[in-house]
Amino acid sequence: MPNWLGDFVMALPHLRAIKARQPEAQLTLIAKPQFKDLFELFPVADEFVPLQKGGFRNLRTLSAQGREAKPECQVMFTNSLRGDLEAWFVGAEKRLGMVYPGRHRPLLTGVYRLSAFKDELDVTHQTALLEDFLKSFDLIDSVDALPFFLGAVERVQNRVGIIAGSSNNPQKCWAVENWCRMMDRFSERVPGCEFVLFGTESDRSISEAVSKGSTATTRDRTGQTNMRELAGDLAACDLVVGNDTGGMHLANAVGTPVAVLFGPTNPLVTGPFFDAPRLNIQPEGCPPEGGSSIQLLESGAVADQLVEMLQSQTGGCNVD
Repeated sequence: MPNWLGDFVMALPHLRAIKARQPEAQLTLIAKPQFKDLFELFPVADEFVPLQKGGFRNLRTLSAQGREAKPECQVMFTNSLRGDLEAWFVGAEKRLGMVYPGRHRPLLTGVYRLSAFKDELDVTHQTALLEDFLKSFDLIDSVDALPFFLGAVERVQNRVGIIAGSSNNPQKCWAVENWCRMMDRFSERVPGCEFVLFGTESDRSISEAVSKGSTATTRDRTGQTNMRELAGDLAACDLVVGNDTGGMHLANAVGTPVAVLFGPTNPLVTGPFFDAPRLNIQPEGCPPEGGSSIQLLESGAVADQLVEMLQSQTGGCNVD
């Protein structure tokens, strides 16, 4: 499985499609241990094998498990030599993956080459590439975008989730002062709203600065949730707003309306996938495939778009 939260979440519909095509298949996920919560939350696989820290330990563990389980096929959602080597140690008869232009994956037995689509890679969504890859090996029929609704979670009116950090790219982060101005304007237009800040442990300083710098009602949950708790908290929000991060994909996956702030990254490739209300916000004049500074987004204009989006949802909101 992918190593980043957003990529992991966007692979879930493809696992669901494999199960739909081959209900008798025994699916085992090999992934970072923090993703076990999502494996238990979303019913798309049968077993979970956590990757350990340290490459040699993984090779010994996966080799032993491969000999015991004798897997027929291993699908690689990652694109790295280390992952391919681990797959070779697992020992599946078929080891399948995608090959991007200029790359080689000699340890795999079957590859889906993207060289023919080189000119289209910046306008093709990541989930579509994965779908074509799996179709090429007759593993799926089609992929649906139905969210994984968490029925036990009730949405709280006018609760807005904020994801102000980004674990893998600081350039995707909107400035703290922009977040504060946006939240202040939003709260003026939506009296009684509450902002809840989410993120990883490394996002604590950003969330704390946003919380202290805004006059709006805020609650900081940054670094205080595991994956299962984060999914439930996001599902309870009326709207989640954030940078292009994995948390935004998780919110989208559980059916929560999301608004994603884009600048340098490409919403055509990594925008929210699931069929729930979603809005990609880019700076004025930014190309559809991204490439602008996220700091060019004007806080007041963003706040107004978010209010309009919240109003359009069932139940609406009280706006001054």
